[in-house]
Amino acid sequence: MKWFGSVRTTVALGLAISLLSGAFVGIHSVKVVPDAVEVDASNSVSVSAIAGFAFSPNLIENVPANTTVNVTFTNLDSSDPQHTFTIIGREGWVVPTSYTAGQILNLAYGTQYPNKYNVNSTASGASYPGTFTSPAPGWYEFLCTESGHFQQGMYGFIAFGMALPANLTISTPNTGPGAAVFIIVGTIVSLTVIALVLGFIFGRRKGSESEMPPERLGYREPENAGPGGSVPSDGSYGSPRR
Repeated sequence: MKWFGSVRTTVALGLAISLLSGAFVGIHSVKVVPDAVEVDASNSVSVSAIAGFAFSPNLIENVPANTTVNVTFTNLDSSDPQHTFTIIGREGWVVPTSYTAGQILNLAYGTQYPNKYNVNSTASGASYPGTFTSPAPGWYEFLCTESGHFQQGMYGFIAFGMALPANLTISTPNTGPGAAVFIIVGTIVSLTVIALVLGFIFGRRKGSESEMPPERLGYREPENAGPGGSVPSDGSYGSPRR
């Protein structure tokens, strides 16, 4: 019986560990992907950096070509004052997501494809107006050049004098609740599972200790029980009381 109890305890603890691991894996794998926003723009474009490494809107089309375009870039990300709105200068090209931070900087500020527009945010909640001359009809990718931001989904596309191609999509990870929420939820789940497992283990032990002896169930004591109350060799307790 002791062996069985130890096995039961081991199984219960193993189950608890599995549940905890599953809970944390499930929590940290949650990613909220915001819907892409398409905007038919005039010669004024407003773009915001938002929490979770994303732009809003992130798909902009029908901006007039070959004209002066007014831009307002606003940083609505209260957790990070550093973002950029940078239109890459290569037309009709999608920046590979494998690009490193160094490659992004070289691409955005190098001489091979000079950017069409660039503005840096240095304060959360601030707006940065500006103007630039739009190119001939075509589409371009814009992104944030801060280290790691592009790789986490901070990019979008803008089209001048045309609609965006239908196959351009945005996939923005890591925009769900912050780490603090995950920690709180994970802690609650952990404590709940531990309490249930401990209650199961100690509850079963206590229950076994308080089981009724045979005489309480209507059976008399063994007639030849020794000083220690040993059971007869044949294992019988006698007949039930009448």
